[in-house]
Amino acid sequence: MTRTAVRPEVSITTPQTKTLGAQMDAFETFVRHAPFAAALVDADFRLTAVSADWASHGLSPGVSIGDDFRRALVSPEDVASLERCVAFGEPFSRYRSIALNDAEPRIWRTEFAATQSGQGEGETGRTLAVIVTARDVSGYAETALKAERDQQRLRMALELDELMVREYDLRTGEIYCSGTSPELEKWCLFKNDPLEIVHPDDYERIAEMVRSRKDGEAQVFEFRLNRDDGVETWVRSVGKKFLGADGKPERLVNLFKDITDRRRQTEAVENLAFKDSLTGLPNRAYFNRKFQEAVDASEIMGELFGLIMIDVDHFKDINDTLGHDAGDALLKRLAEMLHAAFRSGDTVARLGGDEFAVILRGLHSEADMMRPVNALQDLLRRPIEHAGRSFSVSASIGAALHGDPDADPSHMIKNADIALYRAKDEGRNRSVVFDPSMRSALERRIELLRDVRAAITAKEFVLYYQPVVDLASNSVSGFEALMRWDHPEQGVLTPDRFMAAFEDQDLSLKLGDLAFETALKQMRQWLDDGVEFGRVAVNISAAQFRSGRLAQEVQERLARWNVPCDRLTIEVTENVYMGWGSDMVSDTVRQLHQAGVMIALDDFGTGYASLANLRQFPIDRLKIDKSFVQNAEDAAIVKAVITLGSSMGMKVVAEGVEDQDQLEALADYGCDQIQGYHFSRPMPAAMVPGYLLRFGA
Repeated sequence: MTRTAVRPEVSITTPQTKTLGAQMDAFETFVRHAPFAAALVDADFRLTAVSADWASHGLSPGVSIGDDFRRALVSPEDVASLERCVAFGEPFSRYRSIALNDAEPRIWRTEFAATQSGQGEGETGRTLAVIVTARDVSGYAETALKAERDQQRLRMALELDELMVREYDLRTGEIYCSGTSPELEKWCLFKNDPLEIVHPDDYERIAEMVRSRKDGEAQVFEFRLNRDDGVETWVRSVGKKFLGADGKPERLVNLFKDITDRRRQTEAVENLAFKDSLTGLPNRAYFNRKFQEAVDASEIMGELFGLIMIDVDHFKDINDTLGHDAGDALLKRLAEMLHAAFRSGDTVARLGGDEFAVILRGLHSEADMMRPVNALQDLLRRPIEHAGRSFSVSASIGAALHGDPDADPSHMIKNADIALYRAKDEGRNRSVVFDPSMRSALERRIELLRDVRAAITAKEFVLYYQPVVDLASNSVSGFEALMRWDHPEQGVLTPDRFMAAFEDQDLSLKLGDLAFETALKQMRQWLDDGVEFGRVAVNISAAQFRSGRLAQEVQERLARWNVPCDRLTIEVTENVYMGWGSDMVSDTVRQLHQAGVMIALDDFGTGYASLANLRQFPIDRLKIDKSFVQNAEDAAIVKAVITLGSSMGMKVVAEGVEDQDQLEALADYGCDQIQGYHFSRPMPAAMVPGYLLRFGA
């Protein structure tokens, strides 16, 4: 099968060049402080940094920072090897004799090791830089050349590099150890299973490598020792079975080296490049690498894997209302929850902001993927404590499963994002698994939002006005301003045709601002023309409250248009009152109420406000949602709301009144005001003066 490297389609939070620059800075910092001779060469072969040891030995004479490092290489073979290391990440090492500072020639071992960047557009991963190290191994090299003649010199060479040799006679069971590394020597005399010295977390990986090894073939292993004291010790081992005259294995020889310090140095560099500093989780670059590994395993072995995308609901509101320290505490707590919910082998990463992702490999079914997701949702129901305050949090989760060998796994990230978008669209605080039908729905939504933006620029959005009739005086007490889209091809469209725009934070702000400014301009015109319109109600969305200055902005605009505060009603839905930032909403409406602006609670009964909440907020009007008014079976609910409003000193407005029977029933229940088609459909502003004249006639 022909394999094509794919790059996951990811929405990058920060520019790639900035990310690569940060990685390069991290590698340069590491090299400059390295306790050994080291140099850093970038992908253009320029020398960018050297360690103190490198500089003091003068290992690149005639080449300064910024110069082409290839000039420091004597052999064309070295130049070619460096170029392969940059192009393909191919490591290289060699021994050569060097005379430094007019001293006697010494044998130095030089190594090239590529450092990989995150994947770029159209790339399968590329080399960001090459770390070059050099070590004086004169003693080791000389004795290695004479090893067959002088066992003692071999022992000295092993001691110089802290190596240990273990030779096991497969026929007699006898074991010989070099004894040059006291730390490793006690692990030399393992008994039956050679893998008993391997840490449990590395056991399966090493066991599979051993099973796949052929007799007479050398193999390199890196693993942690299975130590009872819990101290992490990494070992590099080169093992080979030697065959006897009969062609059967007779000796197993292993060369061991303690590489714990080297691993820690490598991990330190990788932490800078691949770890999120706030949560300690892997970052987007590491996620991209592990995602590609999952894709490769899926293509080669048909492995089933899943992808989870997670967004914290209303995270911006948390930062705005509780502070960024609370937001940071939430993200750290969520990282802990993710570790608790998912398996230790799953890749849990923070992509940026409040975006998290999980890669689950080795799945057998969709149920395997959703089981930890459900566990995470259970954990999220527990309140989070911070700075003496307790607050709840929820998350929207999108999931996608790749199990079709004919499908392109590169679409996994987009699919999971689409499922996440659907979870948000359906009300947040839920998990959604991707279905192909979601893609076309999202494309339609994106197209609609694009058209709405163009329509705002073209000034196609207008306000229509629906009268609110007071039953006691049989007069028009005011109007509700309702948004309409005067579409050039489809005619006048009601909000249900472009509701997605109100769910988009940016467009919701623009439409809300447009509605408020247009209503004030119209009220000023009616006042100038002597039209007695009463009050005009304008809907305010959650997005408009987030600035924290809504009360001041409303009063400033009223003053600019010279419209009295008692001519304006703002309508707020229950969910805005009760959602994130409810303290900010409450403070805002109190300021407006004190200034004379009337406050109406819209669509009462469809959200989740409690009776206790009604007493906490300044509310002048309760508006009963039309779904209750138009359903005769909900008469008891309508009566209860009217009684409740009356007992709390609030007037009650019934929406959606369409016929005389509904009107008479509401009058009998004691409803104060009526709004609906029975009196009038919403009308353009130019029709309002005539309607008022006819109504009073």
